[in-house]
Parts: sequence; structure tokens; C-alpha cells
Amino acid sequence: MSINTHSLKVKPPRRGLLRFTSRSAVLLGAVFSFLVIVVGFWFNFTWEIPIGEVRVVSERTKNILSETQGRIRIICFMDRRDPIARPTARLLRGLAAASRSVAGAEIDIDYVDPRWDMTRAAQLVARNVREKSLEFEYQRRRLVVALDDASINDRRRGFRAEQLCASAISRLVLPHRQLKICYLQGHGEVDFDDYDQFRGFSDIAHDLKRYGFLLEKLSLAGLREVPAECGVLVIAGARREMPEQEIRLIGQYLDRGGCLLYLATSGSRSGCEPLLGKWGIDITSHVAVSDRTLTGNDIVITDFAEHPITRNLRGSSVVMGLAACLNVRKTSEAEDSLDLKHSMMIAQSDEKGWGEMYPELFPRRYDPSLDLPGPVCVAAVAERGVAVSRDVAYKPTRICVFGDVDFVMNRALTGRANANRDLFINAVGWLAGVDVGSASSVGGDATLATGFDRQRWIAAMFWSVLAVPLFTLLVFRLFAMGHGGRK
Repeated sequence: MSINTHSLKVKPPRRGLLRFTSRSAVLLGAVFSFLVIVVGFWFNFTWEIPIGEVRVVSERTKNILSETQGRIRIICFMDRRDPIARPTARLLRGLAAASRSVAGAEIDIDYVDPRWDMTRAAQLVARNVREKSLEFEYQRRRLVVALDDASINDRRRGFRAEQLCASAISRLVLPHRQLKICYLQGHGEVDFDDYDQFRGFSDIAHDLKRYGFLLEKLSLAGLREVPAECGVLVIAGARREMPEQEIRLIGQYLDRGGCLLYLATSGSRSGCEPLLGKWGIDITSHVAVSDRTLTGNDIVITDFAEHPITRNLRGSSVVMGLAACLNVRKTSEAEDSLDLKHSMMIAQSDEKGWGEMYPELFPRRYDPSLDLPGPVCVAAVAERGVAVSRDVAYKPTRICVFGDVDFVMNRALTGRANANRDLFINAVGWLAGVDVGSASSVGGDATLATGFDRQRWIAAMFWSVLAVPLFTLLVFRLFAMGHGGRK
């Protein structure tokens, strides 16, 4: 039985059916694209594509996380359209990933957008949490870190939000106590609430408050002791000598584990010089000068020792005014580790710098018979009980001395072109026993992101709903014309 193949004819598809299916596919594609854009616009999705290896947090932050155990909840309270929302979200994910890598605390991250979650936003506001803030919760303890554009856009100091977060975690895991900083008053000291643009201290005081420190003025007149709740005693630029009774109270405060931050004023004596000398730090009558200067009346410091205060200042510079030279002596060693004192230099001039006896005379020239040979020390620390284990219930005494008080006044911090702010904040953190410094490695956006604003979402909707379907229709049309021509 034979089959005549010529008698079998395959009917070509109807053009009407092909046209109908093509138009249906284009219409469904347009509807799908429209729905995707609407959903994305409604929930404000963000899609990030990492480019290469991105190191989100520094090794110092990882060390803080490695010493933390338990569960930490972080609530990010900000509008996802805010320019700092994406880098903040990347940092939080980096903190969680870094904590897992070092077997640290388990970090839970929650986002609250005030536009869509008004109920939870109202609850946060009721707890005095402002928008553009991070709330850290650990074992029923809460800390709030406020962020701003300066936390992200300060290129010289990197992503400062990491420093704030690392400091918050470090403070959360410490035993509950107020980190109170007491500024001594009554002897011509600088006021932390002075907003004068040249001599005021308000700028650095604002930073200290952001790190969670409580600032308070203190007068020792009529007191029997320095208050026990004083975490760090600050003597900033005293211009008149203190009574012996007050100096005795400060000495007793240090003997029982107090912490002192002393900022000297060139040409003035406070009466605390002999007390500091007992801890191995002498304040001389010489002023540090060098050819490395900006105005001729200041000195640029770039030589720092290895210490927690200066750990993240490598490659940075600190600009000081008339900084008194410090002489750091090796204190007598004690057999008992609790009484062992240790003093060291943490910042000094370059090799060409020297200690000038008469800094008001110009031009300045080194006189070996009167001046101190360089390099000269401008910042030093002393500590007792440095070798004691953390497991021992003992509070070590810590002292930090700067030869200059002007380097953290509002005038010196306005330009933000130096590391003066970092040096001071790190010193306060070290004295208080809180790690506030963190050399971040995040230098900018290291990802491609599809987070659009309203105008870009409208443009994306237009091209997705119109351009893409029209292109699809054109391809189908060309296919249909080619198929018809072959037939």
C-alpha cells in the first residue's frame, strides 16, 4: 500500500491566529511589566549588584563583635528613599555577616519606613527615637544612634556610621553605668557649652554626646571628693592655679581608679603639674615648633605611637597651636601589678621639630643652650594596672595629657581637614573604657544599585510598558512577514 505524499498538504497557520497570539503576548507582557513597576514603586525595592570584593567593616569592628555574645536587635528607622539608606543597610548587613564570621553576637536587623509602617514609627517616636536613627537593643537595654549626611559623606574619615555603631555595641555589652564626663570649672577652663566660633568647645561636645557620653560641669569648691559617678575628669585649659585642697581631691580620685584628661595651656600653670609628674608626665615651659606648619604659629603632627588612642590615625595629621612640650619619664616599677605605672608618648613632632623657649620671637631658630632637641612630645598617657587581667575586679587609673587645648576648639574643627577630632574622641573613649574608634574601609558606593527616585521610576515604567512591548511587537511582525514571504 503506497501513500501519495503529494496528496498530503499541511495547512499553514492562519494569519489571524498568529496575529491574535502575537498581540496577546505583547499585551500580557505590557500588563506584566506594568504590574512589576507598580509593585516596585509601591514597596520601593532596591536591587544591589556587588562589584568585586567589598569589605564592609574594619578589623577593629570585628574585634568588638568577637567579644560580644547574645542577641542584638538593630532597628533602622529611616525613609528608604533617603540617600543614606542604602549605605546604612549595607553596613548593617556587613555587621551581621562579620559577627557570624567571628562567632560573635547574633544580630537581627529590622527596617521601619515611616511612610508605610506608621504604627511602628509612632512607637519609635514615643521612645524618643528620631527618624534617620538606629536603635540597638541588647538584654532590655537600648541605645539610639542618630545618623546624618556627615556620617556618610565625610570622605577624609570614611564611613563614620561604622564608628558610631561599633561604639554603641561596645557600650551595650558593658555593665550598665553612665558614661559621665565632668568638666572642671572655676579656674579659667573652657566651657563645653561655649558656642563661640573661635574659642568655644561646643562642636566637640556635640560629638561626645552622639557617642553616648553625658557631659556635666563640676566645681570642686566645698566638696570632700570627686563624685564617684564621674567617669572621666576633664581639665581643659585651666589658666589659674587651683587650691591645694582641690589638687588633693584630684589625686585621691586618681588613686582609687579615676581617669583624667588634661589639656594644658601654654604660658599658664594650673597647679596640677606636680601631680602629673608623679605619674611620669612633666609639662615643660617649652613650646613645640617645627618647619611643618600651616600658619607659622602652629605645628603639624604626623608621628604617632602604637596605642588605642592613635590606632586609626596612621597617615593622618593633627594640627596644634602653641603646644607645650611634655617630658615622659619611666616611672618606678612596683612588685605588685596593681601598682605598676606605665607612661608613654603617643604623639610627637618630626625630627626637625624642637622645643622653643621663646616662641613669641620670630624668626624661630633652634638654640641648643635654651631649647629642647627634637623630636618633642605633645601628647602622652599614663596608666596604672595595665597588666591586670580583665577578670579581676579592678579599675585601672588612666591619664591622658595634651600639650594644647586649642586643637579641639570650634575654630580648629570647622574645616575638618585634620584628625584633631578623632584624636580627642579616641582619647575620651580610651579613658572611659569604651572603644569608639574604628578605621572603616568603606570608602564609597562599591555596588550598582537600582534604587530609583520617583522621576526615575516613572521613566522606567514608560520604557518598560511602552518600549519593551513595542520592540516585542516589532520582532513578531518581522517574523510574520518573513514567514509569509517564504510561503
